[in-house]
Amino acid sequence: MVSNGDAGKVESAPDGSDRYKLAYEAAMHSLSQQDGTLGNLRNRATGLVTIATVIASFAGFFGVGTKDKPLPAEYAVGLVIFIVLIVAAVMYVLMPKKDWAFGPDAKDILDSEYGGSELLWSQALGMHDSVADNDKEINRRAKAYSVAVVLLGLEAVYTVIVSLVSR
Repeated sequence: MVSNGDAGKVESAPDGSDRYKLAYEAAMHSLSQQDGTLGNLRNRATGLVTIATVIASFAGFFGVGTKDKPLPAEYAVGLVIFIVLIVAAVMYVLMPKKDWAFGPDAKDILDSEYGGSELLWSQALGMHDSVADNDKEINRRAKAYSVAVVLLGLEAVYTVIVSLVSR
């Protein structure tokens, strides 16, 4: 940064290197946030499968069916369908994605024809594209997670209805 003598007024260096460094750091921060968001989404999705199977287990073995009066097969099939649908949505959230990027590519940096501020510029531009691509995919996975949450709620309601109907 270069000061031009005016109080509080600062101008960028003529070559734009400060701007490129700021863009690079902003892209790194965005990618780091996306990585954290995806990790949190995956952890919560895994919990949904656990909850769904616990609900079905209690309904099938302890809550609804008994030794004298087991859970009717059609109700058990319904619970299995809910679990399969929830697991399918969760698997989409958990599935790794080819070419997923959460930082600069070391090989790309080594192979780059650029140096100095031009290298910062090219890496910031590449990471900006990765942020946009990642954002679309994270949103799709968040929607799949939302579907799994709705299915889990429906499974719980179904289990309560089954317990009332099968008594």
